[in-house]
Amino acid sequence: MVTRSMDEIRSGYISEMGQELGASFYELYRKLVELHVLWQQYRQLFGGDADTVHLLNRTSGLFFKIVQDELWDSVLLGVSRMTDPPTTGKKKNLTIQSLPPLISDTKLKGEVQDLCDKALVAAEFAREHRNKRIAHQDHDYLSNRNSDPLSGISRTLVEEMLAALRAVLNRLDLHFRDSTVMYEEFVDESGARLLIHKLRKLERLQGAAASAP
Repeated sequence: MVTRSMDEIRSGYISEMGQELGASFYELYRKLVELHVLWQQYRQLFGGDADTVHLLNRTSGLFFKIVQDELWDSVLLGVSRMTDPPTTGKKKNLTIQSLPPLISDTKLKGEVQDLCDKALVAAEFAREHRNKRIAHQDHDYLSNRNSDPLSGISRTLVEEMLAALRAVLNRLDLHFRDSTVMYEEFVDESGARLLIHKLRKLERLQGAAASAP
């Protein structure tokens, strides 16, 4: 199995897409990988079976509650950043909306723009939470949450947001490289799954020591 460095991946995108589009695409690709890693860790800790949640509560309930909230908000914040407008005032943002203007092929540009529009709709929930609660302290929301409630959000909606972002980048990958990236299949060798395994093992050892004569 051949593993490429991040510099090699970046150079490959620039070679096949051109300097500006390739460099921009690479940075968004990297951010989307990071988002999927965060979401995978969240799902492994809190999106699995009830036994795992009980284990985390027994081990250090407060700490893992903080981890749960921070991972959740980090994913929503990341989705919001990926779908921001390409400019804020006079400053440029690097988002999926930055990509269509860099595409010279008219047909491809239209397809990518359509996918960007769909991703923006899917990300409305994340952006609302970012603007009112995560990145800003919205006065009306904090003063009276019942009169200015946030839209509900779920793991299913997060999955839909991530899928919409994947669709944008994979359309370009398919066009220029005749392949797609399985962002959701990141291989985890040292993350949450390993932590859960070690916590279960520690609990068994403690139980055995406590029952030993």
